[in-house]
Amino acid sequence: MAYGDLTLAQGTPPDEVAEIIQRMSIGRRNGLLDALAAYGAGVNDEAILRRFLAFLDAPDPFRRFHPAGHVTASAVVARPSGESVLLVFHRKLDRWLQPGGHVEAGDPSVFAAALREAQEETGIRTFEAPIGDAILDLDIHPIPSHGTDPAHLHYDVRFLLTTGDGEVPSAGAAWFSFGDVREVDTDGSLARAVGKAATRLGAR
Repeated sequence: MAYGDLTLAQGTPPDEVAEIIQRMSIGRRNGLLDALAAYGAGVNDEAILRRFLAFLDAPDPFRRFHPAGHVTASAVVARPSGESVLLVFHRKLDRWLQPGGHVEAGDPSVFAAALREAQEETGIRTFEAPIGDAILDLDIHPIPSHGTDPAHLHYDVRFLLTTGDGEVPSAGAAWFSFGDVREVDTDGSLARAVGKAATRLGAR
């Protein structure tokens, strides 16, 4: 049985499956709380941090079908020198965005989820993490209803990854200069995260 990247033996009792997934969720939550504490020591946006901390009191804030929303993971993928950033076109939202998505049951941490999503959405397998698993940026944004999915919120945790010139992205992903990001950004949150990445990489 596969739950995201978590593979269990056939015949594993449902209550045991539920217990394993719950333990992993608790581990992810505790890891995220530690990362948020470290992030909060260096930022001034206390309001969004308080909203994240309040939401993490939910029974399972990573569950995709939580009615209020769920925690998601994404990554700003940049060249090591900081001159450009890799974006992917999200057809459902009709926007260029950083790679990212839902935290799956088998993801041991939110950072691991962001790395997996970056690999899946860009086709690139090799990344460096210049600030480790430290949080780069936080964002809470509404997601419109789609099919049977109601409108909800994404509590997005953003990390920083880099990749060299030898890696060729898959179709649907493209490199943008930091300046060009502002032309495709619709709400300022992407430009904000990319600006933080540029600062961390010494591009400014």
